[in-house]
This record gives sequence, structure tokens and C-alpha cells, in this order.
Amino acid sequence: MTYTIGLATTFHDPAIAIVGPDGEVLFAEAAERYLQYKRAPNCEPDTTARMDSLLRRYIPRGAEIRLATSWGAEFTDFLAQMDRSGAFTLDALLKLSPEFNRSMVPARSERAFIASLHLAQQRAGIGTLIGLDRAFGEARITGLTRYGHHLSHAAYACWSSPFRDAACLVVDGMGETGASAIFALRDGEITELRRHSGRASIGFYFGFVTDLAGFDQAKGEEWKIMGLAPYGRQDPELLTLLRRLYRIEGSKLSFADAATVREVGAEILAHRPADALDQGWADLARCGQDVFAEMMAALLAETAALCPSENLVLAGGCALNSSFNGKICNDKVAGRHGFARVHVPSAPADDGNALGAAWLAYAEANPGWRPPAGPLSPYLGSTVSTEPFERMAAWEPRLRKLAADEIAPATASLLAEGKLVGWVQGRAEFGPRALGNRSILADPRPANAKDLLNAKVKYREAFRPFAPSILAEHGPDWFEDYQDSPYMERTLSWKEAVRARVPAVVHEDGTGRLQSVTAQRNPRYHALISAFHDLTRVPVILNTSFNIMGKPILHTSEDAILMFYTSGLDALVVEDWLLVK
Repeated sequence: MTYTIGLATTFHDPAIAIVGPDGEVLFAEAAERYLQYKRAPNCEPDTTARMDSLLRRYIPRGAEIRLATSWGAEFTDFLAQMDRSGAFTLDALLKLSPEFNRSMVPARSERAFIASLHLAQQRAGIGTLIGLDRAFGEARITGLTRYGHHLSHAAYACWSSPFRDAACLVVDGMGETGASAIFALRDGEITELRRHSGRASIGFYFGFVTDLAGFDQAKGEEWKIMGLAPYGRQDPELLTLLRRLYRIEGSKLSFADAATVREVGAEILAHRPADALDQGWADLARCGQDVFAEMMAALLAETAALCPSENLVLAGGCALNSSFNGKICNDKVAGRHGFARVHVPSAPADDGNALGAAWLAYAEANPGWRPPAGPLSPYLGSTVSTEPFERMAAWEPRLRKLAADEIAPATASLLAEGKLVGWVQGRAEFGPRALGNRSILADPRPANAKDLLNAKVKYREAFRPFAPSILAEHGPDWFEDYQDSPYMERTLSWKEAVRARVPAVVHEDGTGRLQSVTAQRNPRYHALISAFHDLTRVPVILNTSFNIMGKPILHTSEDAILMFYTSGLDALVVEDWLLVK
């Protein structure tokens, strides 16, 4: 009996996945949740402190363990050679230039990132070994297999999709040879069609814009560009500068040389408003997003030429750009690529590679295996203990335990009264979005709900939108060209007639990054929104992640209780427990 453990071992967004003897996903979660350290840079995915309890929960004593990770053996051997040559020492790093190079990252920072990546590969699996020894007194590990970074992205994204046949495009900051790759999914089998080469990338381009606009890509603040972009204007001068960074020759996207990158960066900085570091630069965000869309459109056209299909699977960190994702299928009308359906998994960035690598190892050991048709449930992470509430019940008069069928209507009534509710149910989501199991919820009808939530709980920039969770059966009545969005992975336009009914979740450009909720995917969350709909005739609630700015989504009941008592939350619902102020 063999279990497979997959490890995402980039220098950011580490994660772990556990796959059972039949290929079923037993667990998948980013390390940042357990560590409560945003993106968990330079941390192990199998951090020793949690592994023994995690392994005892999902793996029986005596089972063999197959380990897999998400960077290829050839590449990791190359990194080891670089290390032996002294390329990663502090002295060697200090000799490199701090100026931008062709990859649109400072040369010194780029090498430091690669040094961190090498260290992550060296540590891969050590935490699992120690955890097994602590849990069972033995570590029956059959070995560690390394899989290509973009192949791991493709495996997770394709095999978690509802498609048996599709084109697959992976776009991120870097892989072994380049930052994007194209695959074909045919009858469940994944084949690489093209691997791009070179250090420049759309992912690094977006990070370049993030930094120039006054944010910090090292903190993962690229999403702020998407939020700020609708407030900006299309500045012809900025667009001209950004378009100098790339060109399209036939169907090939290529990037400028290092000198041009430095010139463009210097010219943009020379025009940056004085308040950009405090408020961000909206015009650059708008132009940066528009140029990102131009680059991605070129890659989509190339993907369609190599693998014609109506189905597209999109993965890699750039697949988190929900503003662009919502426009992909609409482009079919213009005849640009022919994709009518798009699947973006719940964890398209590097954390998803934990499951991609695990599935690749399982498939290699079990030829012909294919996962059941997706989309895969995102609720694959940890549960929370309600034991703290059982202890609190002795002294907290505002705490009560409700019957299971009372939770939805009671919470819906609180929301309809304008209360801000922390909502924790079932297993945590795999990926960066709160999808109704680790959420802060609010009534979307008051125009000031967004400002109230920011002031009382989230403490984040006013330009960043809050997302709508909508009953899937009502989606076509509320959104133009409605598309099912199970993971809050795409942005669509609200119908003009309904925008005034839910102003708190309508962004500046009339869009919303929606989550389509069904009873099959999340019964309790669907019941809650249905109860809210019965009270208000609005099948939508405001949903944002249960955290404060700069922190990961909560991990334990204690995290939830702390936020309840130290923030402006009005109520907390954890499983069947209700705590009110």
C-alpha cells in the first residue's frame, strides 16, 4: 500500500499534497496557512512541526511513501553545479549588478531567487522523513522523483479540470528553461507541444509593473494592479513605453534586451507621481494590465495554432489574473483563438504544483490511471477544532451551539441586518481564494459596506474590490455572458440593471470577481446564500478572505477567535457555533 506525497518547492508558496493508494486527493494545502506567514518564502512545505500529526491523520502505519517534487532532475543538478562553483555565495551575489536585466528583475535579485530555489530542492523531503520517524518510528520512503515545473502545473490543472481533451497554456515567472509552455490534453494524457526559452517572462513583466506602480512583487502584491487598474486611464506615453518591452513576430512573443528594459524602467520612474508609494499609480496599473492582456492574447493564439480546441486549461501564476481570465471566452466572437470554455484551477500558482507532482508520480507508478472528471473540489485543506468553543461556553454568554439546520437561516438574518460575519466551515480551500469555508461575509446591498469592512476588519486599500458569491442558478440573470466560476478565478461584467442592487461588490469598471456556488460543491454555503436570498431577494453575498491585510487566511479556531475579539466583526460562525457581540 503506497501513498504519494507531493511537495511544491519553489522559494515561495510552498505546499504539500497527499494522494492515496487509489489516486484520491486526501489533503492539499499551502504552508502559509499553518505557518501564518504570507507566501512562506524560503520555508519547507513539509515543515517538521506539523508533519507527524498530519501523517498520522492521512497515512496508516506501515505504508510506503512515494515522494515527488516540482522541479526537474536535470535542472536541480544544474543548480547543484552552480552551487559547487560558488555562484550562490554572498560574495558572488554582491558582485552582480542591482540594475534590471533582460528578465525585468535586478540581476542580483534574480540570482538570489535562484539560490533560494536551489536550497529548497536540497531540503525537499527532509521534513517528511523526520515526520514519519516521529509518527511511526520509521520512514518507509521509496524515493524522491522530480518533475518539470511547467509539467507539474499542467498535470494539476488538466487533471483537475472537467475536460478529457483541451489545450493547456502555462504562464508564470520562470521554469527550467523559460516562463511559459504549451501542452495538449488528449483523452486524459498530457503531451508537451512547446516549451519557451529565455529568462524574460510575462510573470516578471507583471512584477516589474507592480514595483514601478508603487507596490512590492516580493510580497505578492501583483493583485493590487488588477484592483487599481479600473481607476486609471490609458496613457499613450505609458503604453508606448511598456510596448517597447515586447514584440510579436508571427506567432512568437519575444522580449526586449536588458538595455531597453533599463531605459523603460528609468523613464517610467521619472514620471511616477510623488504619491505612488502611498496610493499606487492607477494609470500605470491600467496600462500595465492592458499590455499584459496583449501578451497573453499572443500566447493564446500560439496555443490555439498548436492545439486547436474549444477547451482551454490555464495555469501558472499568471492564471491568477482574473481580470484577463474573464475575457478569454468572449474573444471567440472576434475569432482570435476559438476557446469557448476555460478552466483555471483553484491553486494555479506554485502551491498547486504539490498536487501536480504527486499525481505525476502516481500516474507513473500506475500506467493508464486518470483522475475522475472534475472540476476538483477546492476544499482539500485542514479542518479546525471546535474544542475552544466547548471550553468558552462555560464563561461566554454570547456563544451558543445551534442545530445544523439553524446555522444558515441564523447567519443569513445577521447578514441582512448589516452585520459583518466571520464564517469557518469544513476543510480549508486549496489556493489563495476564500470560497465560503474561510470567509468574512457581508450584505452587498449597502453602498458603504465596502468602506465599513475595510475600516473595521480588513484595513486594506480602498481601491481593492470585494468579491460576490452568487447562487450559480441565478448567474445568468446578474452577469453579462455568464460563465461558471467555481474558484473565483474570473471577472465578469454585472448587468447594468442589477448593479445598484449590490453596489458593495460592483467594481469601478462594473465588474465582479465572482464565485459560482452550487449545493453540490458547498452545501452549507449554498444554503446560507439561499436563506439570504429568501430574506432579501438578492442571491449574492459579499465574500472576502478571513484575514487582515498582510496575513494569510486563518488556520485555527484560535485565529478566528482572536480576529473576532480584536476587530470589528459582529459575529463569528465556526461549524455549528455562533458567537455574537
